[in-house]
Amino acid sequence: MTDEIVNPNKHLIIPDWINEKYFSGVLAKDEPDHVKVLKFTPVAAIPPGENFTSTMLRIHIKLEMKDGSSKDKTYIFKTMLPEERGGKDIAEFGLFPKEAKMYETYLPAFEALYKKAGWDIQLAPKCLHTEERNGDIHFIFEDLRDGGFGNLDRTKGLDMRHMTASLRKLAEYHAASAVYEEQNGRYPEEFYEGFVTRSVKKFHIDGFNIKEKAYKKAMLSWGMPDAEKYVDKFPNAEQYWAQGLATLSYEPNEFYVLNHGDFWSSNLMTNYLPDGSLDKLILLDFQICKWGSPSEDLLFFLILSSRNDLRIKEFDNFVRIYWERLVECLKVLQYKKPLPALREIQRSMYHKNSSFYAFFSILNHLPIILFPTDKDSNIHNMSAETPEGERLRERLLSNPAFGSVMKDLYPFLYNRGILNFEDYDE
Repeated sequence: MTDEIVNPNKHLIIPDWINEKYFSGVLAKDEPDHVKVLKFTPVAAIPPGENFTSTMLRIHIKLEMKDGSSKDKTYIFKTMLPEERGGKDIAEFGLFPKEAKMYETYLPAFEALYKKAGWDIQLAPKCLHTEERNGDIHFIFEDLRDGGFGNLDRTKGLDMRHMTASLRKLAEYHAASAVYEEQNGRYPEEFYEGFVTRSVKKFHIDGFNIKEKAYKKAMLSWGMPDAEKYVDKFPNAEQYWAQGLATLSYEPNEFYVLNHGDFWSSNLMTNYLPDGSLDKLILLDFQICKWGSPSEDLLFFLILSSRNDLRIKEFDNFVRIYWERLVECLKVLQYKKPLPALREIQRSMYHKNSSFYAFFSILNHLPIILFPTDKDSNIHNMSAETPEGERLRERLLSNPAFGSVMKDLYPFLYNRGILNFEDYDE
């Protein structure tokens, strides 16, 4: 196995302190019967374009065991991006401290709620180690690939079976987060901001301004009837920021959950039974979790992850599939407040406090998701004020796969009022 190690991103620079000595503590606990490390090989865990906020490594270790045999072991190592590759912007969002709390405290507590109720539900991979070193936070996770788990193809979109399983898993996670809050009180303050934080207005406005010109130009090429109407109604920077700030408004008596915050197909892993049927689905990447309406995660996921022929056709049905599992989980976890009605969840999909998640996903994420893997496809280049950055944006937005989705999706969201930016004028 160790002889056939594949590195999916040869451009990734791996720091030399990520070595066998660094892993000695984890190995002592996880593999107590090993005598020594025979070989230590760190490689990239994922191809470029699959993750934009962190560096992900797969660590291959060959161990000599007490009985004289050898054993191959792999771990996933996650750390912050280097500052010059977008890490400085990402650090301002406080993603890694938040994720550390998720893995150390909340995710184990959510799984424990189900265990207490007699259900065996795993939401996330096991985190074996977290630490802060020189201002950076690092994680070591079990390698889900050892359990037969794999990633889903983001460019194809999910079929009905995978959409249903994903929505049910999201509902399980949301339900536990709501019950935990009911039993333990408010989450810490940083969980009341997500992709939008009041301190990063410049980052959002700069990102919007950089993309605006290329985006409007692309809109005219998608084949939408009356395309000029949509270009005319495209937001200005202040409307865009006002829509973002609306996600930080809370209303009394609304049903709220701890949103995953970045819920789309690349943050899921699945495994299958021998007959090919889906066995388990696990969530990854809890960096942008935010207390708010479940419509935030739902809008993001339905827009970014569904197969093209299902996205609009099954949109309301997807919300129903989620809601049915949500109510089932809230009941088994003995949620005391009134259960959310389907009409309330459906209504929240149009609410002006959630609409940012629809627009942000088509402005920022969808062009990248529908773009084939490319060494230049990363958060740094996407928002760089350079000729390379401008070329990448034009390539992303003029990609025929993106245009064919947006031709129907933009009018669909527009007709629901989700893209009515004048609603945010003061």
